[in-house]
Amino acid sequence: MKRNQRYESRLEKRKQNRFLNIAIGLVVLLIVVVAFNLFSGDDNETASTNKSNSEQNENNESNNSSIEMETDDSKSKPDNEDSESQDKEESAEDQDKADEETTEEEKTESETPEGGGPEGPWQPIGTSQAEPHTKTYDDGSQDWNEMVQALSYATSIPQDQMTIFWLGNGGGPDLSKGTVQSKADGKKYDVMLQWVPEKGWQPTSVTPVQ
Repeated sequence: MKRNQRYESRLEKRKQNRFLNIAIGLVVLLIVVVAFNLFSGDDNETASTNKSNSEQNENNESNNSSIEMETDDSKSKPDNEDSESQDKEESAEDQDKADEETTEEEKTESETPEGGGPEGPWQPIGTSQAEPHTKTYDDGSQDWNEMVQALSYATSIPQDQMTIFWLGNGGGPDLSKGTVQSKADGKKYDVMLQWVPEKGWQPTSVTPVQ
């Protein structure tokens, strides 16, 4: 009877030990599986993070390249615009100068009085001088230039073809007299001029000189 009890007791202990061993083995296996999953997850997350960082860096480099290209374009574009603007301004200035020259020529033609020549009739040639008029015979002065213009108008001799022998007082405060000769045909004239207020010098007589 005692032997049977001992035998059964040993069997019972063996079963308990076997059960404990199995339980311990399962726990160890479960720990290994959990640890493997944890480390595997970290590796995957690290790889994913590295991949994401790499893609982000590539995108940043691409964006930087685009920005640099746009910056270069924006730098070159104003230069072209400035050049085009400068060309337009120069063309406009040239056109303005041409218009001014044309206007001056038209103005000169329109201001040239009718008649003229040794036979007349003669009109005041016009003036840019203000009143009261002061007569002067200084070569190159405005009054001198207008008297020379009047001599040319009275004799029909172009100024660049006219030799002035004398130009001075004609016997009164508003009178002048000039002696001129044509370089082309040698004709010589005495010309009397009179100042007309606000209208300029007017030839009053043209006398051929032999």
